[in-house]
Amino acid sequence: MTHSIMPGRHHRAHEGPGPVARGTHLPAGRARRSTWAVPVVGGIALGLFAIFLAGNNGYTAGPAVLIGVVAGLIAMAAGYALLRERNTMITEVRAAAFGALFGGSMGFLHSLSGGTVIRSSGIGVLTGIAMGIASYYVFYWHEHRADM
Repeated sequence: MTHSIMPGRHHRAHEGPGPVARGTHLPAGRARRSTWAVPVVGGIALGLFAIFLAGNNGYTAGPAVLIGVVAGLIAMAAGYALLRERNTMITEVRAAAFGALFGGSMGFLHSLSGGTVIRSSGIGVLTGIAMGIASYYVFYWHEHRADM
């Protein structure tokens, strides 16, 4: 049995520059509920955890809430943009984008907990790489599920 990406084997997932085959038009209209619900829940969770960490590490209530609200809103906006445009990205770029969002969020949260800049950056990079690899595996598996 040959691998699905070997020359001579053509599958719809390999025809175009992205996860959608050429000639296929994505449905237009309202966004699915998960496109906005997942970033909202994730942004709220990140914001609340940022408030908790900032409050435990020397910030007073006002700045802690401000940090949490701003972090949550930025995470919501970035997550919404990423999920909204995910069908236009190839698998590798999409996985890297999810990894960058997750790694940046984890590095920021670690810095709020009192970690040094180098350690927070390292944790952000490592968790981002891990999320990128896991995302790539999931996206690749879903795109090639019909080939198996």
